[in-house]
Amino acid sequence: MLPSRRLIIMVMAAAPVFLGGALFPPLTAAGLLYVLGLAAYTLLALIFLPRRSSIEISRTVPGRISLGAPARVVFEVSNRTRRRLSVALAEDLPEHLKADPPECQTDFAPRSRGTLEYRLTADRRGRYTLKSVDVRVLPRLGLLYRQFRAEMPAEVQVFPNVRNMKRYQLMLRRGLPYEPGAARVRKAGRGTQFESLRLYVPGDEMSCIDWKATAKRSRLVVRNYEPEREQSILVALDVGRATAGEFEGMSRLDYLINAALMLAYVALNQHDQFSLLAFSDRIESYLPPVHQAGSVERVARALYELQPRLVESDYAAACRFVAGRHRRRSLICLMTDVIDREASGIIIDYLAQFARYHLPLAITLSNPEVKAVADQPLGAEADPYAKAVALDVLAAREEALAAMRHRGVDVLDVGPHAVMPEVINRYLLIKSRGRL
Repeated sequence: MLPSRRLIIMVMAAAPVFLGGALFPPLTAAGLLYVLGLAAYTLLALIFLPRRSSIEISRTVPGRISLGAPARVVFEVSNRTRRRLSVALAEDLPEHLKADPPECQTDFAPRSRGTLEYRLTADRRGRYTLKSVDVRVLPRLGLLYRQFRAEMPAEVQVFPNVRNMKRYQLMLRRGLPYEPGAARVRKAGRGTQFESLRLYVPGDEMSCIDWKATAKRSRLVVRNYEPEREQSILVALDVGRATAGEFEGMSRLDYLINAALMLAYVALNQHDQFSLLAFSDRIESYLPPVHQAGSVERVARALYELQPRLVESDYAAACRFVAGRHRRRSLICLMTDVIDREASGIIIDYLAQFARYHLPLAITLSNPEVKAVADQPLGAEADPYAKAVALDVLAAREEALAAMRHRGVDVLDVGPHAVMPEVINRYLLIKSRGRL
């Protein structure tokens, strides 16, 4: 039990009375009577304080939530007493989980049931256990709280944010932007595989006209093409030191994981094969090729527990692993980051070898914070040394990316917020041009 705010205020109210007793002695006697009455009232409140067994609490928590997306958690509370109670609940959450609001509270009528809820948000993927809930009960006009801890273990799995997949796919088909400020999503070009014939509409390319069908019908007829199916897509995800930094509260790896998962969703819906390799100084996870649209769940499960490790990644071992299992021509998307040409030399060498048989694509995350320092004009508040270092970092990085392009490796270097739509754009552009 704990004293309520009401009890604290009533105790503090006695202080002026006793101070006034120094000037007017009868006030001292009045203060003593007030304190005795308050003590008696507090004793009665203690005697009639609701027992722990008179409050029943159950919790409904989703077993799976998306990273950074608020999830609704509901408590069902039953007041079995004959008094009106104020009930406050607060979760004892593990690190990386946050509740909004931290404490939820409401009043319950006698012999009634009701609900309390809050929004649970995670800033890191993985598996978490909710263990207990702190409960605080205050009767109407009561002076003391009944406080106890209710053990209600539950497991929560935090997956990459996939809530908007269907909406993204719809926008993808319409060629609309995914979100304000993001790059425009390209339509999945016409491809090279013949699908059907249809009547000409203004805007169709003249090269698509089927002249034989046009001569038979005496009306312009065009051919429909679709991208080739059953092509192979492999994402090699670096979970080492290169992707361990943070940007706006999320690790750089999280941005890449969201992009990889969305690429899997789009590729599988395009009837392509998708496989995944996660590596650091060792092989962290490998998902063999999958080709059914429903297999995106398997991709999500292969990704959701990956965390960045502060080790130097072994690119040679990862490339040998890929070469030994993927002999069919594939789009190999290496998601990592580069610092300079010397440090990234092994990446350049192996991707250049892949360029003989596969289509390598290096997907790197630029650093908006470094770029902001480099672009800052020199002035009274600017640090010229920081600007010089930023310019050197960007120049060394651009030299490494240029070396990749020179060796026949496609490069996609974008900011964290743009990586998801840009990866989809590049994949669809490659398919529409028949480069696989």
